[in-house]
Amino acid sequence: MKRQITALALTLGAVFGAGCATAGKPAPVTVRVVTPFATGHILADTALQFKQELEKRAPHITVTVQTAVLNEQTINPAMQSCNPAERVGDIMLTGGQPIQDYAPEYFFFNGPYVIRDFHHLQEVWEGKLGDKLVKILESNGKYVAFDPVYRGFRQFTSNKPINTPADFSGLKLRLPPTPDWIAVWSSLGVTPVQVPLTGIYAALQNGTAEASEGDLTQIQSLKLYEVQTHLTLTNHLVGFGMQMANACFFRNELSKSDQSKVRAALKKAAQWGTRTIQQRESTILSQLQAAGMTVVTPDAAAIRTAAEPAINNLFATKWTVTTWKKVLDE
Repeated sequence: MKRQITALALTLGAVFGAGCATAGKPAPVTVRVVTPFATGHILADTALQFKQELEKRAPHITVTVQTAVLNEQTINPAMQSCNPAERVGDIMLTGGQPIQDYAPEYFFFNGPYVIRDFHHLQEVWEGKLGDKLVKILESNGKYVAFDPVYRGFRQFTSNKPINTPADFSGLKLRLPPTPDWIAVWSSLGVTPVQVPLTGIYAALQNGTAEASEGDLTQIQSLKLYEVQTHLTLTNHLVGFGMQMANACFFRNELSKSDQSKVRAALKKAAQWGTRTIQQRESTILSQLQAAGMTVVTPDAAAIRTAAEPAINNLFATKWTVTTWKKVLDE
């Protein structure tokens, strides 16, 4: 039985305007949406689409959108206060960091080679495993979670071709501080370089890192084509964004009617974002080529096979709520 998933916690800072509603009209409300991603990234674009959807449904609500706010690691705790003045926003669109922070045993949702495609992600998300994950996020993270947004498959950038597992040996690979990703790619011989999202360009430019991995919209929005010559299509991870609302904001600062409108607008925005990136992936690929990147089609099956022992170990030691086979069978 499929669960209606409310849109993952975006930082909607509901500040109720002057006093009471007049003559049956609802009082003005301001909702603050934040994302660590820059304008041009699909999650930033989805936040703007949410603004459009909600303001159309509820003229008394004003939505503000801030992009490139903090980073994926620091935006989560900055979202949690029940005091509107102390949190950075009311709703946030972010990556999979909330799972790592509040439900690490479910991080297989964001693990390399575990999820086949976005349709598979939706099947698992809307099943028992997804139900349990959302309950943990809402209790441990103090969020209300909504529909995920497809971000595209994650790929590799570098200044030399990556064709086989051997090409990872000794490569200084930029990774976020995500232990499970570090474990997988370290097993192939990379030297992990932990750099926040906003520092990727500079790290690649000055040689602190030699390669990166990310979805095409991230590669394009950060202009990595200016500092990397090769794009390797490994399709190693199904990228998705999370829409999360501060629980105090959503449950206590919005009327029941406005909660319904926010849910509906987040759902429509998620559908728009997913559809947009599905249509845009091949276009972005062409644009990155036109910007000078050489596209490499590697021996993806060999790379996946080389990563399998590390992934199996993660299921045995950290992602113990299920097995790789059970996830693939969803």
